[in-house]
Amino acid sequence: MLKLQIKTKLPENCALGAIKEIVREATFEVEGFAKTDGKVKGLISLKARKVENLIKNLPSFCEGVAVSTVEAKVLIKEHTCLIAHPILESGCIITNIDIENQKILWNIVCDDESFIKLVRKLEDYGVDFEIIYKGKPDSSSDITYREEEVLKIALKKGYFDYPKKIKLEELASLFGIAPSTLSEILRRGQKKILEKYFNE
Repeated sequence: MLKLQIKTKLPENCALGAIKEIVREATFEVEGFAKTDGKVKGLISLKARKVENLIKNLPSFCEGVAVSTVEAKVLIKEHTCLIAHPILESGCIITNIDIENQKILWNIVCDDESFIKLVRKLEDYGVDFEIIYKGKPDSSSDITYREEEVLKIALKKGYFDYPKKIKLEELASLFGIAPSTLSEILRRGQKKILEKYFNE
């Protein structure tokens, strides 16, 4: 099993790019992609203070539902990005994406055979790509999904910057939890990462 990170340009007409533009103030996590009958569908989790307002502004190719006052699930009924197609066609699994400065970082899991197919398909599609990371998934980390999610979003939102771009209370409201709970999750996750770093 391989873990890959591939960087590409954000294609024109990319559904993810369009959604990201609309939901600038929300945290944005891809939960999965599927391909059926030649169409790619995607599921995204959004977290923001007023998700109802975000849902109202979604494009017509999306269907959103609020699962709480601060979180929504968004189904992309048809994802038009020409990069997701070759990734899925090659047998790879897209685990997440990050969009920044008109670039997409695709996080992918695959086997050796699927990796070779992926490279060929991206070349056949004429996709300009860069392999940022290729290696085995890290099985030694005991950080939980929740701790990873909280740390990643805190980092993206500037919680660890100096001066901080977001306060603990504001960050906690994004997750819909008490600041004390968020603080505990952050400390636990940071401790695990530091222990792993210094023990290597």
